[in-house]
Amino acid sequence: MIDFIDKHFTRLPLRDNRGGAMIEFGFAMPLLILLMMGGIELGRYVLLHAKLDRTAMTVSDLVARVTSLTTEELDTIFSATNLVMAPFALDDRGVVIVSSVTQVSGTPTVTWQRKGAGTLTVTSEVGAQGDNAVLSDPGMVTANDGLIVGETYFDYSPWFIDLIPSTRLHHVAVYRPRLNGAVVCTNCP
Repeated sequence: MIDFIDKHFTRLPLRDNRGGAMIEFGFAMPLLILLMMGGIELGRYVLLHAKLDRTAMTVSDLVARVTSLTTEELDTIFSATNLVMAPFALDDRGVVIVSSVTQVSGTPTVTWQRKGAGTLTVTSEVGAQGDNAVLSDPGMVTANDGLIVGETYFDYSPWFIDLIPSTRLHHVAVYRPRLNGAVVCTNCP
């Protein structure tokens, strides 16, 4: 009789440790999912910044290599930005702006400016075509000298959680024309 009681009643439900791992996993799983989604989102955010920076540098560099170009050649450069930005697409969430800044006398001015590779509506932080250029260091341009300024804009919104809030990202690259004091753009608006 005592053997029967020992076998059946000594294993009380409070002492039963079967299923403990499943309960611990149930508590840990939401935290693990949150960490995974946050890691993916943070990685995507960092990659997007790198792609925007590389796109601004690539466009500015390609324009700075020539003495003159046309709007068709600029459109070709803008179409190449999709390869640099992959897997992100500029489409309606981004745009690339290329500006030529020259200083003939007095203050630097935006000689020509062109937008492409996306349809996002923004104004250049350098200024509009024909206006005085807004530069971080006005001494970057000297008399009879020029600069090519490439800007990338992108409206970022997170995939999963608003760990990183929706925001407009902006990157700038500045290059000096290599072969001439300024790059001439024929038939640019």
